[in-house]
Amino acid sequence: MLPADEEHLQTVDDEVRRLSRLVDAMLHLSRIENGKAHFNPERTDVVYLIRSLVDMQERLFADKGLRLRFDDKTAHHELYADVDPDGIREAVTNLMSNAMRYTPEGGWVLVSVAQDRGDVMISVRDTGIGIAKEDIPKTFSRFWRSDASRERVSGGLGVGLAITKGVIDQHNGTISVESELGRGTTFTLRIPCNQKRHGRHQEHVAETADGDASNSE
Repeated sequence: MLPADEEHLQTVDDEVRRLSRLVDAMLHLSRIENGKAHFNPERTDVVYLIRSLVDMQERLFADKGLRLRFDDKTAHHELYADVDPDGIREAVTNLMSNAMRYTPEGGWVLVSVAQDRGDVMISVRDTGIGIAKEDIPKTFSRFWRSDASRERVSGGLGVGLAITKGVIDQHNGTISVESELGRGTTFTLRIPCNQKRHGRHQEHVAETADGDASNSE
């Protein structure tokens, strides 16, 4: 047994907290994959949403010796889309945290928003350690880490990217990754501006209406 001194008690406490976060994350991922997770799309200015998120995270990145910037590539500096704001915040935060974790001090992370026809494009680009070409197809698998990332003390749970993909799947969107070892990585989210094209918004409205009807009985 470990001696019951303060250092070892702190180690045990940290591990218990990590396992608790992992259980919560796995339950959340399971709900997403089973279609039971919260999904409440509403008309949202994605430019404002992501800019606010970057503003809130900028000091955290600076404390790690990293530069975090926002790039608005939209024509009118606003872009409205049917998204679940909480889900998109979670997805982009996961990508930003991943970038921070694997980008050496002195590097930078760029978060951008653009429009491509009827889709929102959100990209998170970093100057981090990168991912080998042959490993890119495994990127969104649970608990997978590249050989390069295993050499770093990351503190991650290994399910953040899987959750991000699940959130984007909820939005009928796609997520792609481009990377080069030692040069950095870019994750790009493509999300339809109008969920009605895919029937998801109508499904949510119908479910809400059914719930309201049940509550009124």
